Amino acid sequence: MEIEPVARRSAAIPFQRTGATAELAEARAQLRALAPPHRLDDVQAEVRRLQAYEGLAPLTAVQAVLAKLAAGWRPA
Repeated sequence: MEIEPVARRSAAIPFQRTGATAELAEARAQLRALAPPHRLDDVQAEVRRLQAYEGLAPLTAVQAVLAKLAAGWRPA
């Protein structure tokens, strides 16, 4: 009696983030692209400030800072 495998083994499918994780990763990538390179730490500090003091969710805070950067805001 021969036993056949239930499913053949295929090439590994690359990991893809979905949902909020993917949105947050994409927003952070946009933030790094828009932020002045020598001021990235200050931009990230603004994201953390919005989370801590304004109570914003991580994605919302990043989006708020992206909007500020797009409007011309630059960290001091």
